[in-house]
Order: sequence, then C-alpha cells, then structure tokens
Amino acid sequence: MPRDDFEVLVIEYHSRVADAIRKFEDQVDTWLLLEMPEDCYYHKHVMYNAGIVLAHGEICVICDSDAMVKPGFIRAIVDAFQRDSGLVLHLDQFRNNRRDLYPFNFPSFEEVAGEGCANNAGGRTAGMLDTRDPIHSRNYGACMCARRADLIAIGGADEHVDFVGHICGPYDMTFRLVNRGRKELWHPTEFMYHTWHPGQAGMDNYLGPHDGHHLSTTSLAALVSRRVAPLLENPAVRALREGAPSSTDALLRQLIRAEGPTEWRRDKLERGAVVSRTDETDIHIGFHNGYSIYRRGRGYAAHLSVVEPGPFSSSDRGWLEAPDLDELRQRMDAENPAGTSVVALFTRLFVVGPLAVELLMRRAQRGLLTQGGAAGAKSRTPLSDLPRRFLYRLGQFAVKCRVLADGLFHIVPNLWHIRRLAGGARGATAIQVLVDSPVAERYLRLLRALGAVSFVKLERVADRDRFCRILGDALRDESGTRLLVNRGLYFRYYADAVPLRDRLGLVVL
Repeated sequence: MPRDDFEVLVIEYHSRVADAIRKFEDQVDTWLLLEMPEDCYYHKHVMYNAGIVLAHGEICVICDSDAMVKPGFIRAIVDAFQRDSGLVLHLDQFRNNRRDLYPFNFPSFEEVAGEGCANNAGGRTAGMLDTRDPIHSRNYGACMCARRADLIAIGGADEHVDFVGHICGPYDMTFRLVNRGRKELWHPTEFMYHTWHPGQAGMDNYLGPHDGHHLSTTSLAALVSRRVAPLLENPAVRALREGAPSSTDALLRQLIRAEGPTEWRRDKLERGAVVSRTDETDIHIGFHNGYSIYRRGRGYAAHLSVVEPGPFSSSDRGWLEAPDLDELRQRMDAENPAGTSVVALFTRLFVVGPLAVELLMRRAQRGLLTQGGAAGAKSRTPLSDLPRRFLYRLGQFAVKCRVLADGLFHIVPNLWHIRRLAGGARGATAIQVLVDSPVAERYLRLLRALGAVSFVKLERVADRDRFCRILGDALRDESGTRLLVNRGLYFRYYADAVPLRDRLGLVVL
C-alpha cells in the first residue's frame, strides 16, 4: 500500500514518551499522550475511542500493540472491505511461549510460528480450524477492523468500569456491530505474531467480570440481549455520532470523562469501590437468576428472559421495577424458585465435579488440534512462579464454576414459566432446548427425571455443523416447535444464529 494511503496513530495512556517509538517517529502520523495519573489503572477502551475520534481513514484497525505483522497486512484488510463493505474483520494470532524471546528481540516470523508456538496447526492457527468452541480458541483481541462510521454509529468503545484492566478488547464493538447487522469475518490467510511477556495471561492484572476464559461477560451479555449501544458512551464519540459540529480541540477536551482519573485508581479498584456508571437510557445491563435487567432513567427494571419480548409472554407476568439494583435483585429472588438456597446449593454442588472433568477433556482436545504442527515445545515455568500460577488457575476454575452455575440458574426459572403457561399439558407447546455443556445437559436431564422440566426435548450440540442443521430444520418445521438455546451455545455460534433469530423466534437463555 502507498504510505500516503494509511495513517499510524499511537495512543499512550499515561505520559511516557517511549524510546522504542521515538526511533520510528517519522512513521507516526498522530502520537497522543492521554496523561492519565500514574496510579490510574489502564482503560484500553478509552484509548480505542481516542483513536476513533482522531482517525481520518475510512477503516479503523485496532490491534495488539506488541505484535508483528507481515508485509501485505494492510493490503489484506483493504481488499477484504473492497469485497464486502459491511464487514467487521478479525485477524487471528500465532502466540509463542518461549521466554528467551523476551525482552522482544526482533525474532523472525518463522521463529515465532516455530518451536514454542502454542497454536500453530499446520500453518494456520488452531482457532481457525476449531468448529467446537471458536469464540474461546481464537484471539478476539488480536486485531479487529471496522469502518469508522460504523464504530461511531454504535457509540464507539464502551467505557463502563467492567472494561478497566485486562478484561477488555475491541470484540465488544464486534458483538454490537453484529447485533447491528454487520457481518463478522475472520481472515483465512493473514495473521499476527506474538511473543511471550509477563502478565500476558492476566496474572497480576486487575480482572473485570469474565467467563473464566478471559472473555468479558458484559460483552457476552450484549450478544444475548442484542444490545448495540455501549453501557457508557464516550462524550467525544457521542458528539460525532449526533453530528454536533466540533473541532479536534473541542473533541479532545471531551475525550476523558471528568470522573475517570479519580475513579479508575488502583486502590479503588482493588477495594471494589468504583461506581458502576451506565447511561440513563433504556438499555440492557445484565442478567440475574432468569431475569434480564435494564436501566430505565434513574431506576431499573427486569423481566424473565422468555417473557418480553418473546413467544412466551403472559398477562400475569410483567416487569419488576425498583429504584436500585439491590432492591430489584431482592424482588427477582422472591419470585424466582431457582433463587432459593436449596436449589442454589444443589446447583453449585452439581457443577464443580463435572466441570473439572470437562475442563480436562477440553485441554486434551485442544492439544489434538495443534498435533502435527510446531506447537510441541512448552516454555518452562520458573519454580518461584508455581504458587502464584496455582492460585491463579484455581481462581480461574472458580470463575468457570460460578459462570456455569449462573447460566443454569437462568435457564430453569424460564422453563418453569413455560410449564406454567402450558398448564402441565404435555402437548401444549413443543420445546427443544439446546445446550453446549455436558454439565448443563446432565443437570437438565436430572431435573427432567424429577419431573420439573419433563415437557422439553433436550440435546447437547457439540459442533457448528450440527447447530446449523438444527437451525435449518427449524426453518422448515411447520409444527411450531420453539427453540431455546443456552447462552454458552449461542456464544459459540452466534454468527450463524443472529441472522435467523427473528425468523425462528429463537430464545436465548
């Protein structure tokens, strides 16, 4: 690509003028220091918004700041958008775990993809070959490309406190762009290359809410609710979205919200004392024990996920409302049988053992994906790191258990509501429930054996092809069978499900 056809923007969160960039200063078009206080934890989404606001190009490319790209990288991106302008494009990343490449010493591409590469599967990343769980095996934070006009139209990157620290990434905008009708595409032949550095897996970093695999549960909730707007919009991006005439200087003055530098301090985050701010609009903000929660003006409202909107509404079940979240959660728990202590305890005990086995099986299957590639070598972990690493892994396992248990809590009250509508009649409504996890399948089969959800047809779907066949059969089915999909399965194959969701009346739980 001619150098005049693209621009390079470097966004520094604090005030450091990096010597590594100074060497190539003549190749940097815009170099911005946000000058955030040194004790203020990084909020990468603020940096994304700074780049979006200051960019002049038609396509924005947000990528790892410490990754290598081959010649042809920019041409591959431009060609993809010339073929289809309605894209949100991702590039996956080869990741090498060799510690002798740190500090970064300019290895060759062959070295990075060779010995010590954790995901080289015969010249392509393992995630690109994965049809079972691509949302976790592909690197959604490596490189995301979208039209600047589209990014502004969805409100830019979300500056909610959930995205402060390590749990962040441009994929939150990807999910909201897909909800807006853009097509997600992973480039089949162009990749990035990444070498090991301390903290790359989130160890010793502040972690916002995630699913145990470091994907933001706040972003995943946006997928389910089909939310397009951010929870907290950047003021400068809002000015661009609303078409307000603003100079660059005026936009820069709006770029950092006033409360940010004081609220995102390390000590506040570690104490959990940061205010969880959201825009005061009718916007989905999360889930709780079967209910979908919305911010409404200065208050909050919730409904069972199958009730409104959806095919299982009824006049006797409406919205619950409260002035604050704590009171609203109390109201939801009072009406929700799955929120009782006995059911909650049973669910958590049920989850732990099977989930441990499932995680071991997934690790073995992930190893098979890279078999035959260059990923055989493993980096050595210093003995001094083992206690910290053990505690870190234990914490990740606890998060996985909690997320899975929360998912089961969400499914059951909605199924019970459907049973109430059917009045106990077996043939009233044909319900097919699709789940992704062996644990969820066994849990629901046990409930069905106990008579709690005896009216449902249950199936665990293990790969994308099977999921697509079920959706195709449902489109041709004239019997009125309702498809209910658990969130985990929807996350895996959302790119296939989103375009058909309205036509099928698909319900995601």
